[in-house]
Amino acid sequence: MSTRIIPPISPTLGRLLDDELAFSPSFRRYYSNHLAMALVALDQLGAPAEVLQSVFDAHERGGAERRDDADLLDERRREVARDGIAATVRARAAALVDAPGTALFHPMIRLGYALDVGHEGQVAAALLDWENRHEVLPVPMPVPGSRRLADVAADLAGHPSGAWPHTFDLHGIARRPELRAALDGVAMDEYTLDDVSSFALAAHLAADDFITLHLVTGARAARAVSEVLDDDTARRLAAHMVPVLAIAYAAVGAPPLLDAAELDALRGRELPSRDEIAARAITDRDPHVIKLANVALVEEERTADPLYRFVGAHDVGLAPSARTALEQRSTAAM
Repeated sequence: MSTRIIPPISPTLGRLLDDELAFSPSFRRYYSNHLAMALVALDQLGAPAEVLQSVFDAHERGGAERRDDADLLDERRREVARDGIAATVRARAAALVDAPGTALFHPMIRLGYALDVGHEGQVAAALLDWENRHEVLPVPMPVPGSRRLADVAADLAGHPSGAWPHTFDLHGIARRPELRAALDGVAMDEYTLDDVSSFALAAHLAADDFITLHLVTGARAARAVSEVLDDDTARRLAAHMVPVLAIAYAAVGAPPLLDAAELDALRGRELPSRDEIAARAITDRDPHVIKLANVALVEEERTADPLYRFVGAHDVGLAPSARTALEQRSTAAM
């Protein structure tokens, strides 16, 4: 459990996050509303107030659905104001961490960003959304051992070509016996959260897919949320992330992960500066691009691993995909 200091929220961001609470957290009760997450990510990237306002205005003009549970949200906001952010998250999240992949991680990602800026209303909204869309994938928790997610990936990637067609049917993947067998003996220990982060990055480098993008942003959110949880609930959250990441990796075809030499080659590339990546992300209007660039830079700062900078650069169009970069390197060496 962390006691991190949250810097004061900017007046523009605070006002827009307040106003955002009038909107539904989802479209057609399925697709996630990214506005609150994108606003915080843009602010962290250094976007000026006028950019935040323009993003909000575009969302409002774009036929955004209005919230239909304002009374319940108001009740939850009063709970957060009374008990405090940390205590409310610890109390509410204990019943939610068995489903971190709910709605492709979006409620948890929203909660992570709300915690980053200490916004009570957004914390309440994220917890309520996670509760309303709470979805546990039908896979039993594996019997723990000493294997890591990379070992699980090797098992999944070792199946014949076509064994894992690309799909958004995560429930169908979760029910497959091959998936459950691959998870057997995976470690559940004090290193699991780091394993989750490392694997999310490796999977996205290998697949460069919409689903694996969410593994990277979801892993970052799990870390942010874990910082305010009690130790037991934080361990449960990390443990429940493991099968969700394995399922998502299988859902994108279980491509072989890059090996150590390939990863080092990517680390050795000349890359754009952090400021260049942030500036390019701020001009983009795809919230997925904005959030991944933001998370990539945050995680690079935490880990000092240039692979995150590479992911951020590719995300905003300043670098090729990992596999293309490696092919270019191979061709140049011939």
